[in-house]
Amino acid sequence: MKRFAIKDYGVAKDVMITIKAEPRTVDATHVRVEIQAFAINPYDIALRQGAMRAFRTVKFPYVLGNDGAGIVTEVGDAVTHVTVGDEVIVHAVSGTYGEEIVVPGKKVVKKPASMTWESAAGAVTPWLTTYNLTTHLLKDRIGETVMVQGASGAVGSLLVQFLKHQGKRVLTSASKQNEALVRQLGADQFAAYDEVDAGEVFADMADTVIDATKGGRASEAGMKIMKAGGNFVALNELPKEQKKAGNYVAFGPSKDYSDAEALTALTELSDEIHVPIAEVRQFDLANVIAAHETVEGHPAAGKIIIKRME
Repeated sequence: MKRFAIKDYGVAKDVMITIKAEPRTVDATHVRVEIQAFAINPYDIALRQGAMRAFRTVKFPYVLGNDGAGIVTEVGDAVTHVTVGDEVIVHAVSGTYGEEIVVPGKKVVKKPASMTWESAAGAVTPWLTTYNLTTHLLKDRIGETVMVQGASGAVGSLLVQFLKHQGKRVLTSASKQNEALVRQLGADQFAAYDEVDAGEVFADMADTVIDATKGGRASEAGMKIMKAGGNFVALNELPKEQKKAGNYVAFGPSKDYSDAEALTALTELSDEIHVPIAEVRQFDLANVIAAHETVEGHPAAGKIIIKRME
């Protein structure tokens, strides 16, 4: 079984390797999935660079990857919601960068036939953030007007679509080059951060501001946009100086959130909500390395997917 791993922390071309691994045994609660596509996430880049080592210990060679989609080839006796041959969406602790993976049954849900492999793999982590942030973290406190900063990113784009599905008024910001994409997603209003100050354009207009920008670079504008007493949610770091009264929350994964619940919700909305796909690359080491290099730089809007090509 071929898998793509890192042999140490460092530059992608120096530390990423192909390894041959023996298939793991499937116990009663697990399933084996033949991976058809997996997504490259910014978290993978940070892990490979060693930026997560203070609180995430890995043993080399280490196979990256949390998000994938594939075909079930073996099912444990205690798993009843999928069977051999089912096409599924996978959320793993690690290891989707490879030909197959063994995961707990609760980490997979059936993929709708209408959903492509690349869409299924690309949506997993961004959707989990989108769904859990809105449904569990904020619940009914989110309000009727929501500002999404970084609206062209994977999380931002799904937030725009899901919030519109819920009937919210959605304000957005992104670069000018991504305006058409963001408006197509359903945004009610748009501000290009590289042309105007979104904080001035939307001052005091949002019940909730969600900073989904890379590195949390839009916090100053976001605080201007949040109504006094509103919610400011950061996917990265909260602003060091909170200049307006409000509920400031840093969102992160939690064991209290159910993958099965969130991913099932995604399948139910699969004809309505889609993650933008920037590139689909061949299933080999060179393309995995190239994808890491692209994501590490200044990529175009949309996910990069590694997929088995027929």
